[in-house]
Amino acid sequence: MMWSVVFLLTSALTLESYAVQDLYERLTHGRQLKIYLPKSAEKLEFIPAADHRKTFSYWEKGHHRITKGRVSGTGSDRRWYIDKVTYEDQGTYVQRDYWNKEISSVKVAVTPRFLNVKCVAGESLYIQLEGIDLSDAALSFSGEATNVTLVHDGARLSQNLPDYWDRVQTHTMKIEIRNVNHSDEGLYTLRDRSDRLVSVTRMDLTDHHESSEGNPLLALLLLLGVPAGICCCCRKKIFKKKASTAATFQANPQAVHPPPGGPVGPCPPYNTPGQPGAVYYHGPDPNMGPAVHPPQTPVQDSGTAPPPSDPRL
Repeated sequence: MMWSVVFLLTSALTLESYAVQDLYERLTHGRQLKIYLPKSAEKLEFIPAADHRKTFSYWEKGHHRITKGRVSGTGSDRRWYIDKVTYEDQGTYVQRDYWNKEISSVKVAVTPRFLNVKCVAGESLYIQLEGIDLSDAALSFSGEATNVTLVHDGARLSQNLPDYWDRVQTHTMKIEIRNVNHSDEGLYTLRDRSDRLVSVTRMDLTDHHESSEGNPLLALLLLLGVPAGICCCCRKKIFKKKASTAATFQANPQAVHPPPGGPVGPCPPYNTPGQPGAVYYHGPDPNMGPAVHPPQTPVQDSGTAPPPSDPRL
């Protein structure tokens, strides 16, 4: 009896341990974080990677106010989102049920983002803030002949640089470098207030943009345009053939639809062996006369009458 109880307790603990799922997410800075919330989930807690002693409640079932992020969907299709993750979102996200037991946990790590951008001379280069506030952004540039700081804590330092005066503009979600040229080729490094690397953007100049390369919308249009063009051409040919047939029918109806009894009118004459000069006409119409006509005596156009025959002969 005691062994049965021990076996049942061991099985229950084993099933409970299997119910807990540990997931790992590695996202680049500024990407979206999505966590699935099952029906049994009652709350979502966050333990930051910088301080494991702290716990924050981000979501709780039945409470309309969400501390951070947003919830989309209902029932079995319910998810919690952070649109753009930052280093502040690194840590462990724990889901708990009605009895405050852990259902699953998601450990999230954030990494810098690396980009390669090509611009045409005279265009603007845009550096996305990747989820951080403008007041926390610091942007520096490193090229072949210079290494300068353009923005620090959201403030423009480019106004003190002759080559960048009035060319750097700050926006809510991006930093703009206007009228780029060969001297602007290089690396643009974006950091947050804690001097953590957010993104590195390499800018190179190009003669023109190849917009058709890798464009899924253009490929779809081309794919749909080929069958449509074929159908259009075939339709034009069919209509042209029908118009030609109609014109022919109006000019000569029997040429398009011959009568069921066969062709009307005599066939071309021909000679039959043994009966020189005989002419045959084929056709089902009996009103056309005899099928065989006797040969006619050829008329001699010599100008001299034939000699009289001798009655004695």
